[in-house]
Amino acid sequence: MIKHNKRKQRGQYRKLNTLLKYIDSFVPFQRTNDGFEHFHVPSSPFISSPKTYGKVKTAFCRKWLETTEKFIEQKPAELSFCKIVALIDESNLWESQIIIFYSKDYYDSFWNRKGPEVKLEPIENGNLSFVKPRNIKTNLLEKGYRMIICEDDFCSQSTIWFYGELN
Repeated sequence: MIKHNKRKQRGQYRKLNTLLKYIDSFVPFQRTNDGFEHFHVPSSPFISSPKTYGKVKTAFCRKWLETTEKFIEQKPAELSFCKIVALIDESNLWESQIIIFYSKDYYDSFWNRKGPEVKLEPIENGNLSFVKPRNIKTNLLEKGYRMIICEDDFCSQSTIWFYGELN
């Protein structure tokens, strides 16, 4: 769990611009022989701080989804299986990922999380959306899940959103 500092976040737009440049430098399709390849948020956890401006967080999410769309457009045709999915953790943006699946088995097993430690439960309300209230435009499919993690005497629940090639 990330401890948030109560102090004001300084240099948010400078940090955001640096973060966006790092996201632009992602090079996909480098490990196509592995079951998957993933990209994490290339910054300090400032993006998850409650002191970070909403506009900064929205700009990050917009760029994250634009990068996912770009990866989908750049997908090599010769790959036998390839699905690209963005994961946005609503309560902790720093934990977001872009995942490129090269294995159908791994892709299918990724969504089948119903074990005692980790559960993914689909959000059934079709009207809920992460991007609509933030006015983020995307053509990517959107699916929301409640993720429940229980380990020993600790349980946590968060809402995560997936975008991209989800079917």
